[in-house]
Amino acid sequence: MNCIVTAAMAFALMATACSDNKSNGSDSEKTASEKMTTVSAETEEFTKSDESAETTGTVSQENNSADSVQKTKKTSSSELFSERDLNPDYSNPTAEIFLKGNSAEVNGNGVSVDGSTVTISGEGIYLITGTLDDGQIIVDADKNKVQLVLDNAKINCSNSSAIYVAGSKKTFITLADGSKNYISDGSVYEFADSAEDKPDAAIFSKDSLTLNGNGELEVNGNYNDGIRSKDDIVITGGKITVNSAGNALKGKDYVAVADGDLTLTAGGNGINSSNNTDASMGFVYIEGGNFSITSGGGSSESTKKHTNDFGEMNKGGSFGGGGFGHRDDFDGERPEMPDGFEKFNPDDFQSPDDFKQENLAYTANSESAENTESEKSTKGIKADGEINIVGGTFNINSADDAIHSNTDVIVSDGSLIIDSGNKGIHADSEININGGTVSVNNSYEGLEASVININDGTVEVNASDDGFNATDGETNQSGMGTYSENLAVNINGGTVVVNADGDGLDSNGNININGGTVIINGSENSGNGALDSNGEIIVTGGIVVAAGMSGMAEYPSESSAQNSVSATFDNTFDGGTLVTLSDDSGNEIISFSPTKKFDNIVISSPDIKRGVTYTFYTGGTSSAEEQHGLYVNGGYNNDGTESGSFTAESAVSFVGTQSMMGGGFGGGRGGMHEPPQDENGMHEMPDRNGKDFRHHQ
Repeated sequence: MNCIVTAAMAFALMATACSDNKSNGSDSEKTASEKMTTVSAETEEFTKSDESAETTGTVSQENNSADSVQKTKKTSSSELFSERDLNPDYSNPTAEIFLKGNSAEVNGNGVSVDGSTVTISGEGIYLITGTLDDGQIIVDADKNKVQLVLDNAKINCSNSSAIYVAGSKKTFITLADGSKNYISDGSVYEFADSAEDKPDAAIFSKDSLTLNGNGELEVNGNYNDGIRSKDDIVITGGKITVNSAGNALKGKDYVAVADGDLTLTAGGNGINSSNNTDASMGFVYIEGGNFSITSGGGSSESTKKHTNDFGEMNKGGSFGGGGFGHRDDFDGERPEMPDGFEKFNPDDFQSPDDFKQENLAYTANSESAENTESEKSTKGIKADGEINIVGGTFNINSADDAIHSNTDVIVSDGSLIIDSGNKGIHADSEININGGTVSVNNSYEGLEASVININDGTVEVNASDDGFNATDGETNQSGMGTYSENLAVNINGGTVVVNADGDGLDSNGNININGGTVIINGSENSGNGALDSNGEIIVTGGIVVAAGMSGMAEYPSESSAQNSVSATFDNTFDGGTLVTLSDDSGNEIISFSPTKKFDNIVISSPDIKRGVTYTFYTGGTSSAEEQHGLYVNGGYNNDGTESGSFTAESAVSFVGTQSMMGGGFGGGRGGMHEPPQDENGMHEMPDRNGKDFRHHQ
């Protein structure tokens, strides 16, 4: 009997199970706090009954020989992982199931076999070995806990899920030590007409699902998902490889990983948790493990491109991100550029009709991709709720966002290497980086959220558009932009390194830098700034070095407690040119070598003191150690060319001609800063080289 009959039998069983769940209150209907209580109770229960899992255990093999395997007890600080999740014991199986091609033999209780369909109906531990060419393992155990131990098992089902959990209190899939296991389904499923909750994954569970053990598992989800649970998915060990047409791992209430080596290649999302009925659920929690995730074919499949002119829509404040106005506001005419502003080439602008068509297409595509299920999501890790990463090593290559939460993303530790076709990390609400290392090697935008908080750790971003973007997706970002006090980039510690072709740090609210080291390599075009705020840029501590072009350069506000300088040079320098700031006693304050061409640099340091005169030198060398272009512990060889000096008399000092952007251009708290004046009271505006264009007040 193949798994066509299996599917029909399973759905008949499912109907009864669903009815029971609704009347008795299934795990899938519980809140997050109730789930925690359930897991804690399970931990206590299995601590008593499975004490042998804590020490040396005996593993039953197919030939019934006993191998002693030294167990190392795993622990976790999270209540999401029970004792049995972390330390599986399978030394005393309830039954052994021997798969024989198109049939199976059973030694023990709780199992029935009908052709190539194996149905498990009782609580217990079931050791499975052998090959099932076209069949199915069904778990229909009502409110019982079932542990499937895969010991060199190979299961294929051509028209449904190979492992199908129709009903249980909880199912464990344990990978036996030293085993290699294979699960696959077909590209076309067959369903009974009366079927509810149709399966759509090679491993499909209606209830809570745990994968653990120390063996290997390869899952090929040819129909849609690789591994899916209509409840939660917990992984605490094993070497797991998933190749799927849809999502690699998909849980409803949550996906939680404590350990394991996961290689996930997905046509859809790599890891997905989605619950649209309970706001406390739909989250992802990762405590440890090694992750290699490729979704949607990888970042090379993205079509997101940055436009280096004023016309790009839906970007951050100032001219650099939003242009002179909304594309539909041009009314058939291109904006006239001020005399001497020829560096912003009017020929780079699209026609108003092109603007309208592109904006309509962008809006339609965005809404379709994010708000409907008709478009396949291709994100690395995606959750309706919070994504909380407290450890682990990640290598994510995604066509869309690498990490995407509809609420918050929290990174406390671990190492993340990201190549994204869209956003490196996106959160609708907040991104909080509290530690670890986040390296966004490629992205359209690096980090995007309403509020971005960097408290510790290291964040390195390469972006074809903005490095950081504080936006809520609703506040007007066109034209001069709109200020919102609810949006902010807050850097309180750690190290931030940004290399952006758009704005380096972009906020529709304020940019607040209170500590840490911030290094920005801004755009090589003057349509963007290394710093871009619709409010104020307030610096109270730390080291800030932001280099880019002067046309849209912004600098910290006079409200800043720490002193800063914005220097616009008479020449545009190539990337790799050393810039050194020294005081009047020859003490080196900062030496920095930008990666790209620049004519403006903003520096803020606690070593810039009022009443002291400072001098910039360009083109010299340093013998000091270099970190992200910043030379630490001195080492400047006093061989550069003097390129301007200033005496620090207020929170912000200037060298050369400055743009009108100032500490914010959005009309918010900072408003438009008064541009510098010459000795005749004339405002200084940049010419085509960013220099010396002036007009009377």
